[in-house]
Amino acid sequence: MKNVERACNEFVDCLHSAITEDDFRRVAERTAHSLGFRWFAYFGRRANGSNLISSYPKSWTSHYFDEGYEEIDPVLQKSRGPSGMFLWDGRDARSAKSAKERRLFDDALSFKIRTGLTVRIPAGQNQFAAFTLAVDDRSFGLDRFIETSEDVLKTVGLNFHAHVSARIGRAAPNSQEGRLLTQRERQCLAWISDGKTMQDIADLLGVSPRGVKFHLDNARRNLAALTLPHAVALALRQGLLE
Repeated sequence: MKNVERACNEFVDCLHSAITEDDFRRVAERTAHSLGFRWFAYFGRRANGSNLISSYPKSWTSHYFDEGYEEIDPVLQKSRGPSGMFLWDGRDARSAKSAKERRLFDDALSFKIRTGLTVRIPAGQNQFAAFTLAVDDRSFGLDRFIETSEDVLKTVGLNFHAHVSARIGRAAPNSQEGRLLTQRERQCLAWISDGKTMQDIADLLGVSPRGVKFHLDNARRNLAALTLPHAVALALRQGLLE
């Protein structure tokens, strides 16, 4: 359980540095793997359109939208109900309400998307969102983990939705805001400039070295630096680490 809590703490910490859809994708994908899932998918529908951020194969997501499956997908249809979490299994084609829904199940299985859980996220009228974690096979261990970690998994989905809603569309990735360093990015760069290693910083923050690397990689990209030492030099020159 301690590893689960650590993965979730790192997830929330990294969300604060995520700005672009690619940032959010990397954060959620890493967390999904840490929790024992192969893929994640976030689908949000607002008045101005739909938004999908996922680690599913692009060939699957393209096929999914080309076929119009988002309009009949029971995972999304159930997500429009009360908040909560539910399990689903792509092999339950027998319960499909239509031939198209059965084809959706069959197509998903052809991409090895077999089973998962979806967190329903409350939204306003004609708006809804869902955060999904999926695997290519179902096991007793997975079912047990989901049963004992329902609150944690709900928190992951709700936090992802809250941060995506606040960030995506608010500023273009190449805007000035996108180039500023977050407090955590400045903090990690400052410690690197003091000679600390990623493991040292991970111990100080209570996260994994991989989480520290996420912040440092973001800082390097935002500063348009070629290397980490170059990022430290640019940040010092611009007075960002004072």
